[in-house]
Amino acid sequence: MIKKKLKLYYKSLVKLFFLFLYGKILLPKTTKDLIKKIEIDNPLFKSFKNKRYHIYIIKNARIYTDNNENVAIIKNNSILPNISFQQVYGILRNYKYNCTLIKGTPSFVKKIKGTVFNLCQGASGNNYFHFIFDVIPKIYLLSSKINLNKIDLFYIADPKNWQIKILKTLGINKNKLLSSKKYNHIIADEIYTVDHPWYIKGHIQNSLKEIPSWIIIKNRKIFLKNNKKNFKKKIYLDRSKSPFNHCQIDNPNIVNKFIKEKKFKSYQPEQLSFKNQISLFNNSSIIIGAHGASFTNIIFCRPGTKIIEIMPADHPNKKCERISKILKLRYFRIQTKPDNTDPNYPFKINIKKKDLKLIEKIINL
Repeated sequence: MIKKKLKLYYKSLVKLFFLFLYGKILLPKTTKDLIKKIEIDNPLFKSFKNKRYHIYIIKNARIYTDNNENVAIIKNNSILPNISFQQVYGILRNYKYNCTLIKGTPSFVKKIKGTVFNLCQGASGNNYFHFIFDVIPKIYLLSSKINLNKIDLFYIADPKNWQIKILKTLGINKNKLLSSKKYNHIIADEIYTVDHPWYIKGHIQNSLKEIPSWIIIKNRKIFLKNNKKNFKKKIYLDRSKSPFNHCQIDNPNIVNKFIKEKKFKSYQPEQLSFKNQISLFNNSSIIIGAHGASFTNIIFCRPGTKIIEIMPADHPNKKCERISKILKLRYFRIQTKPDNTDPNYPFKINIKKKDLKLIEKIINL
């Protein structure tokens, strides 16, 4: 009890210290003259209902992120609407829900001389799907109007080696990356940011159903080059070594036996280089696997490829269905009985014989 009280007391002291240091974050009375807004009029980039995307430029401003659900862009101690990000329990909220309005900016600020392009969006930046469908498209949007050489630093959530290699193919070197995990509070001479490529309101699963086709087409154009390495045509995506516990197969032995009998080759895509993942999916004719980020790579499949995605009946994600429709892939969903009995393993998958029979039927179509 005493330990808990001391912890709360310490948190209160920290909050007061940083409030004294940087001041309270307020709602703006007006954003006039605070933000320079550039409309992206390129017909390639069509958002929902043909709305136009924008680039926003803010001079002498701050960015604070909790690397979880909130990213606040702050000018004159006012949080800026539309360009700040706050996703609360899977739902995108307006800027009035941003955590900085309650707790301020409780970490020391890192001063950056020059221009910074903000690629942060909470915790999702390191997820493979969100990196390919959120972060990379933001770079496409910016480069449609602004030369990337004008950007001194790209502010991104703790870049991993695989991300660094992908960004290098876009002409962005490691020395131009600034980690939000290392510096979650920065102030820069000039901050650039863009509209989110597809997530504009409500629950994220609803927006996934309407991912704009240009993101898929542009990624294929940029990355589907020099695709030479051959892999097996019939592949199984094994996510048993995934760092994420959701959608894990509870009875892998029965699945592995079936996969072997049907002469499928098992792969763990996260163990392959990005180029080899592209080749793996581009050369395949049938792909089977439990729902997960590896299915992002179906954007590199050829039209007519069979996609068999296994997931519990209560799982709401429809991204593969959307991608398959755009690329004319033959998409099939195997829905297993919902099992959320273990909170550490949400959306657990238990394959039954009837599920295997259905998969076999689809294979033979």
